[in-house]
Amino acid sequence: MSKVTVRDVAKAAGVSVATVSRVMNGATGVSPDLRERVLKAIKETHYVPNVAGRVLRQQRSSLIAVVTPEPENPYFMRLTAEVESVARRNGYGVLVAHSDHQVSREVDALRQLAARQVAGAIVICADERHSNLSPLTDLEIPTVLIDRSPRSSVLDFVSTDNHLAGRLAAQHLSDQGYRQPVCISGPAHLSPTEDRTHGFLDAWPAGSGSDRPFVIRGDLRLNSGYEIAREVLKTRDVDSFYITNSPMTAGAFRAIKELKRFGLGLLGTDDDLWTTMVSPTVSVIEQPLLETGRRAAEILADRITNPDSPVARTLLAPRLIARESTSGPQRSACS
Repeated sequence: MSKVTVRDVAKAAGVSVATVSRVMNGATGVSPDLRERVLKAIKETHYVPNVAGRVLRQQRSSLIAVVTPEPENPYFMRLTAEVESVARRNGYGVLVAHSDHQVSREVDALRQLAARQVAGAIVICADERHSNLSPLTDLEIPTVLIDRSPRSSVLDFVSTDNHLAGRLAAQHLSDQGYRQPVCISGPAHLSPTEDRTHGFLDAWPAGSGSDRPFVIRGDLRLNSGYEIAREVLKTRDVDSFYITNSPMTAGAFRAIKELKRFGLGLLGTDDDLWTTMVSPTVSVIEQPLLETGRRAAEILADRITNPDSPVARTLLAPRLIARESTSGPQRSACS
């Protein structure tokens, strides 16, 4: 049987983790009814308070941790830099670790960071289906999630409104006259790219001579976008691409150039520097990257000093940056 945690007690009592903590710490401000429910749940679940965890919490350092799926992705690099900037203004140093999209590496990293007695953590989960945040949550280390959140999570969360991002993409390509789009997306279990895909499909106008967008899934890396785009261009009648992350956008751009498919529309994700330095310049759906990092760091700093504050779940609006690559069929020449 797995170890009972304070979150299990909170679920059994129908209260927040903060309420359970107040009851166990003898804090005021808890009604007799709630206190009785919590104590009953503790007894029924056979919960044993983590005394070692309490000691560690009292000895936490002035460091916060940032865990991302990969070090090379420009999105994660810029996000981490913004978190670090805000953290330092709040008196915290930053430790950075990477999971390489593997849950086992993520768990190892979290255990090592917890052993360093970090004051808090910002995590982009390796895999929402299987990510295990218990090395942090069992010690009640304040944690903020970005972009990816396990379904059962009750942690603070900051993300782009990815469904809106997909809708913006569909509206733009349709308005520009494209009728045969292909969407290159990520694995179905990753909610950011999946939400963008659903938003794109939901918003694509029915009828009007348009084909329903065709979706192909890649692994989020540059070479995946390149190989998929090459295969699509050789085997399908397509007039445009919507790519749901930045590295695959770069790969698709390379394939379009190599095959000299002039006039093909390309709409990518994230306003990376390279998108303005190529010809044609590349249209993108920009995520509010700096604001995401800033909000996450600010929420974490508040959570560290105010552990009983309400859970924050924040969605930020993306925006379309229209450039030459979506100027319309036969006009978006990748020359």
